[in-house]
Amino acid sequence: MTNSGTNRRIGAIAITALVMGLASCKKEPLGNDPLPKVSDTPSISLKSISPTVVKELDGIEFTIFYLDGNGDIGFYEADSNSLFITDNRFPLTEAFHVKPLAPYGSSIAIQGELVVTLNNVILKDPTKTSEQATFTIKLKDRAGNWSEEVTSSAVTVTK
Repeated sequence: MTNSGTNRRIGAIAITALVMGLASCKKEPLGNDPLPKVSDTPSISLKSISPTVVKELDGIEFTIFYLDGNGDIGFYEADSNSLFITDNRFPLTEAFHVKPLAPYGSSIAIQGELVVTLNNVILKDPTKTSEQATFTIKLKDRAGNWSEEVTSSAVTVTK
C-alpha cells in the first residue's frame, strides 16, 4: 500500500469519527439560557421537623422550603400573617408573620427556607401519657394566593 492510500484511509477514519462524535453531542445549557417560568403561586415543602418526640409545653421547629415566581411572600406589617400551621388533632391553627422576602414592588423569583417554631405543644387528652400529632402547613402571598398544604409526619407528644 502506498503512503497516499494510508493517508486516505486515516483521513476517512478521522472524518467518520468526527461525524459520529458530532452526532452524539447534546446541547448543554448555557449560563445565559432563560430559566423556566416559576409560578406566581407560592410552593412549599417540609424539609424537616424537630424534635420528633416532644415533651408537653415544649416547641417544635419546622424548616419549610419555599419557591415563588414573583417574590410577593411576606408583609411589612407585623400584624399581617402569611404562614399557618395547624395541629390536626384539634384542629388548632397558629398564624405566623413572615417579613417580606423580596423588596416590595419587585417581581423576582425567590426560593429559600423558613424556620418556624411552634411553641407550647400540648396533649389533647390530658389523661394520656403520649399522643401522635401531625401538622398541616400552608403559606399565603400578598396577592392572596395560597400554596399547597403540606402535612408533616407524626410527632409524639409526651407528658
